[in-house]
Amino acid sequence: MYKKAQGGLVAAFIGILVAVIVGVGVAIPVIQDTITNASLSGTTLTIVNLLPLMIGLVLFVAVAALITLGR
Repeated sequence: MYKKAQGGLVAAFIGILVAVIVGVGVAIPVIQDTITNASLSGTTLTIVNLLPLMIGLVLFVAVAALITLGR
């Protein structure tokens, strides 16, 4: 009866799962390494240090939105 909707949720879940794996496994470590090797200081360093946190927060919100969508 609701196979199309379930298929859409499964596809969305798989997409979010891949995004989380790539984000946590690749993007965040690469960004942290780049920040460590960059010659930044002051306010710029403070703002750039927040990038991995923001990426993690976006991934968390995406997963939470998908869970809410499934109800």
